[in-house]
Amino acid sequence: MNGRCGEVFLVGVDHRIQYTTDACSPEWRERIVAFEDYLASQAIGLDVTLMAEEFSEELMTRNGASDCTTRSAAQRAGCVHLFCEPSIEERSRMGEDLSAKRECYWLGRIKSSEHLRVLFVCGSEHLSSFKDLLENCGYEASELSRDWGRGWELVP
Repeated sequence: MNGRCGEVFLVGVDHRIQYTTDACSPEWRERIVAFEDYLASQAIGLDVTLMAEEFSEELMTRNGASDCTTRSAAQRAGCVHLFCEPSIEERSRMGEDLSAKRECYWLGRIKSSEHLRVLFVCGSEHLSSFKDLLENCGYEASELSRDWGRGWELVP
């Protein structure tokens, strides 16, 4: 790592793939399982110790989620799981330039975890800006994939 803070591997998603609900069709569940398989495989292959994500327990409840894809993948891979999204109340206090402030919040959560090899799941629209922030703060960062779940219809 050449004196860097750690390494972060980024996976971009459409957020609907980060959770299942009772309304998910069998086809949708198959796609979520494929994504979970991908995350677990990447984490094991890259020797990741932390799987973190732009998501929260609060958002799981708000979306009626019955399971969290990244958390399930982390359990399968033997990694620690960490929700990194600020609460809705915290977000409302962040004011302008919300996207950049949220990304700084995620970075703070990753830093405080003290893990050196992290797989981070976030909306695909954050990949470039979050990668730049990570690198500017001393992390090695690379994009593994993007657009998981994009264009998939959630059909009950």
